[in-house]
This record gives sequence, C-alpha cells and structure tokens, in this order.
Amino acid sequence: MSSLEIFVSWRKRRFLTTLTLSVITLAIFFLTHLSLGYSVMNPLNVLFSGITQLITGSLGIEGYRVLRALTAVVVGATLALSGYLMQLSTKNPLADPYILGVSSGALFTVSLTLSISGYVLHPLMIGVRTITAFLGGLIAYLATLFIASKAGMSPTSLVLAGVAVGTFFYSASLLPQYFISRDIHKLIAWSMGSFVSPSTDALILMTSALLSTMSYVFYVRHPLNNLQVSDDFVKQLGWDPARLRRYSTLLASLITSFTVAWFGVIGFVGLAAPHIARRILKSSELVFALPTSLILGSTLLTVSDLLSKVLVAGVEIPVNVIASMIGAPVLALAIVELRKYGS
Repeated sequence: MSSLEIFVSWRKRRFLTTLTLSVITLAIFFLTHLSLGYSVMNPLNVLFSGITQLITGSLGIEGYRVLRALTAVVVGATLALSGYLMQLSTKNPLADPYILGVSSGALFTVSLTLSISGYVLHPLMIGVRTITAFLGGLIAYLATLFIASKAGMSPTSLVLAGVAVGTFFYSASLLPQYFISRDIHKLIAWSMGSFVSPSTDALILMTSALLSTMSYVFYVRHPLNNLQVSDDFVKQLGWDPARLRRYSTLLASLITSFTVAWFGVIGFVGLAAPHIARRILKSSELVFALPTSLILGSTLLTVSDLLSKVLVAGVEIPVNVIASMIGAPVLALAIVELRKYGS
C-alpha cells in the first residue's frame, strides 16, 4: 500500500470515528435536554410521549420538550451549514453566518416596524416578526452583494461590504429603539436568541430550509470544495467562481434570516462548529468537514439551550449568551492558529 493510500485510509477512519463519537455525544445531550427542566423526567418516556403528542397535535410537557430539543438540533445544524458556506465563500475561517449583515438588517426592520406600528400591529407577534426580520436580512444581503459586485465579487470585497452594511443597519436600528421604550425589553430578549416558544411550523420550515440547502451543496460539492483552494480550479471544472460564491452566500443568508426571524440572533455556533470540525479532522475536505460541522453545530446549540434553562432555577438565560461564552474561546483559538501559520 502506497503512502497516499495509507493517508486516505487514515483520514477516512478518523472521519468515521469523529462522526460516530459526535453523534453519540449529541444523542446524550439530546436525552439530557429532554430530561431536565422545571422537573426531572425519564428522557425515554419524554421522547416517546412527546413524539406522539407532536403527531396528534396536542402538546403537553413532553411534546414541548421534544419540540424544543429538536428545534435546537435543527437550528444548530442550520447555523453550522451557513457558517461553513460563508467561510468557504469568503476564504475566511473567522467568518460566521452574520458576516454579511443579515442579523443587523433583521434587527433594523423589526425595530423600525415596532416604532412605526406601535399599538396597532404588534411586530413582535410571530407572524409579523418573521416577515419583517426575513425581509430585513434579505435587504442587507442584497446591499452587501451589490457593493461586493462593484469590487469584482472577491472574498475580501464580500467581507468588507458585509461589515459596512452590518455596521450601518446596526447603527440605524438604535434610532427606532430609542422611541419604543414600552417594548424595548421584548425586542432585546428576541435579539438575544431563545427557544422558549418553539413552534411546529418553525421546525418544519427550518428543516425544509436545511434539507434544501444541503441538496444544493451536494449538487455543487466539487466546485465548492475547490473554491477554498483557488478560483482557477473552479473555472477548470466549468463553473464561474463569482456566481458560485453569490449563490452560496445567498442560500447561507436566507437560512440565517429564517433563524433570526424565528429565534433571534444566536452567535458563534456558525463560526465555531466548522472550525472545530476542521481542527479535529485535520482536513478541510467538504465531504468530511461538512457532516461533522452539522453534528457539532447541533451539539453546541443543544448544550447551550440545555444550560440556558438549568443554570439558574426558574430563569431562562438567553441562549446567545451561553453560545457566545462557549464559542468565544474557539474564536480566540482560531486567531492564535492564524498567527501561528502566518495567515
């Protein structure tokens, strides 16, 4: 057996081992999430009873716990997928799902609608909030895309345009917030992320968005994998790298907008999961790194939501607070690595 064959065999074994351990870890935390809450319950009883309640449409405590845990799993995988696509498209290992200004755009439109409509139409109602937040994220993305396209749609122009657009919309969101003191605490609570009020509709929507985006990634897996190496390699496969980058960031921004609209801003999961996956696997190959990233994203958010509801008795800590505390050390590690390798 040649050295190359030995290396490929070792890499596959490492991937399968990592993926298996990651799935087992996720399953353990998922069952723990089902078990713990205001009262401790048997996780298997909660699981089977909860699934039955979800099917029949009459949610009790068990159904609520299963719905919330499943939502954390799906949203975690969605953020990891979005972060992976952003890092791939921008060639920036520190990119996250919000780097193109999506979250700031969503925050601005919700704040603006709340300040204008006041008592007539409450924008923090889930339907209105979803529409306004999604439109805000989409507008921010299109603005970023427009600016970046004027500079050749390079990875650097995408990042810089996203920072500029995100800063603008975040600053703009502060002005309407000044006039909505009556509901400012609700707006802040939403913007910090929470799974306190999960929805079957939201779970179906997020699952559909995740599977649709995964189908796209599978279709373009070869040019996407080469996008992180060189645009020339992508061209040799007959693909336009600028167009591939545009489609990938569009889908990443859309699924991020869905997440922000329903559950608020949840940071660091999309940044940390792909980075941890590449570090463990010692490979950035899409076929290995992406599945591992999705499982790790689900695990990170499941753990974060679990801690958010059990750390302080009777109080729900915003999940973004916990996720950021977990993800921040990963970001610091990534920065040290970049300096170590002179990147």
